[in-house]
Amino acid sequence: MIKDKMDVEEKEMAEFIFEPWKKIVIHEIVRYDIQVLVHLQGLGVQAGQLGRPINWVNGIAFIQHSMPHRGEAIKEQLLGTLHWLLLRFAFMPEYQRAFVIKDGHITVPVIDVSESALFNEMSEWLKKRKQ
Repeated sequence: MIKDKMDVEEKEMAEFIFEPWKKIVIHEIVRYDIQVLVHLQGLGVQAGQLGRPINWVNGIAFIQHSMPHRGEAIKEQLLGTLHWLLLRFAFMPEYQRAFVIKDGHITVPVIDVSESALFNEMSEWLKKRKQ
């Protein structure tokens, strides 16, 4: 019987490193009323279908749009800088799992991302800004 090399030698474990983003560059920020933000997530969606989800953290509903992952953007990401082309948000004090757009019977899910340190920091930063 031939033994696999991994059976004989001790298996090497991969090294895991957590390295948080050092900087987030937001190129445009647009504040909406929550009902408008929900409506935008239902545009182009067929009646009875799910709309595009909205994230929620610490009283802020939001959608972020990242820069395409190519060229210089990748180089900056490897150095710890993330670029968002657009951050759309609305104040939403209480979390709820979904909104229903009645005229199209479209459900827009809301994802609670409160466990994300990055998104918690973003929500605090947004609340301090004059909007």
